[in-house]
Amino acid sequence: ANDWPFGAALAVAVMLVILAVVLMVRSADRRFGSRT
Repeated sequence: ANDWPFGAALAVAVMLVILAVVLMVRSADRRFGSRT
């Protein structure tokens, strides 16, 4: 359909956001140590 490119772009954006969050969480864990 016409909105497929928007859906694909949205999916890619979501994956990039999740990846960025995971990287920030891992870097934060390295800085502050294990908060478990």
